[in-house]
Amino acid sequence: MAMATTTPLLLVSSRPYPHRHRHFPANPKPNALPPPLPSLRTSPAAPLVPLPRRRRNVTAAYGDDDMDDDFGDFDADDADGVGDDDDVDNEQDYDVDYDRLLAPVKPPPPSSLHGEEGDIAMVAADSFVSTQDSASDTVVDYAVDEDEFHKIRLLHCDFLIRKVPDPDDDVFDFREMYVTPPDTDIYSIPRVLAPMPQKYMRCTKKDFGRYNVTEPPVEHLRDPLYKTEREIMKVFLTKHYRNRRADDPDFFLDFEEIYVIDSKTRSITRAKVVVSVPEGKKRDRRNDLLLIRDGGESFRIIDKTKRDDATTVIQREEWAKSRQDVEKHFRKLRDFDHSNWF
Repeated sequence: MAMATTTPLLLVSSRPYPHRHRHFPANPKPNALPPPLPSLRTSPAAPLVPLPRRRRNVTAAYGDDDMDDDFGDFDADDADGVGDDDDVDNEQDYDVDYDRLLAPVKPPPPSSLHGEEGDIAMVAADSFVSTQDSASDTVVDYAVDEDEFHKIRLLHCDFLIRKVPDPDDDVFDFREMYVTPPDTDIYSIPRVLAPMPQKYMRCTKKDFGRYNVTEPPVEHLRDPLYKTEREIMKVFLTKHYRNRRADDPDFFLDFEEIYVIDSKTRSITRAKVVVSVPEGKKRDRRNDLLLIRDGGESFRIIDKTKRDDATTVIQREEWAKSRQDVEKHFRKLRDFDHSNWF
């Protein structure tokens, strides 16, 4: 028996648990310290060995039918509105929506824009090819070494974002991105619907999709136990607050800076987030709770103490759905001057 499970509501906490653990050798020598991890804040690293690129004639390209833009127009504001931890490179990003009824907050002083703890030093790479100024949907004529990229597997495509050599493997460089059909080597420039940051960022990935699960066998015990099919429609990249590592004691996520990768449109954009906390920018971000609704289109930040229990959420959803069903039924009778029943 097949079951189709949807995800209408996604709750994300700013302090995910458990934290990522380090992996050390199985049999370490006694009284021996583990080798030090490479740091990106020290002196500039040695240049990486350039990768050979092979030119070729590419004849395949994306069609126009799959490139429908489901996103509306956005207005760029002067600042990104993240309070005292503003990034200089993100001044052109979209403003975070704060509820109009909340108390106004004074803008941060200019001194807070100079440096930020946890910044990741730039690492030179000879194989780096900037794709920010390139036209979207353009098929490139060179091969890409996928080992140098974060490969995000979606339903309609695979998204490649350049990564930086780091022990945590969670540093993203949005200046070079590619999109390719699954299991192919045809790389093109994705659609960028919002300004991307001009610096390295530590992000946490969260899938948003549908999972088809087959029930375990009951009568024939020799059959496979279960089968799961993942249909990932979107991926959310949430920035680490002040680029902190996952094992940092003060680590939590900055829900005001979320980048949405869409499988259908093969695009990436910054999410429009609404903050529903009375303190606004001066709130304690450790208490943030992110609500994602409408299939990954609506983002709202509330205080985690205001979270409703599962029973209340289910009753509210069922009540709204039942009202829609009843309204749809009576609309068939009201849409005619004379009812068909008489």
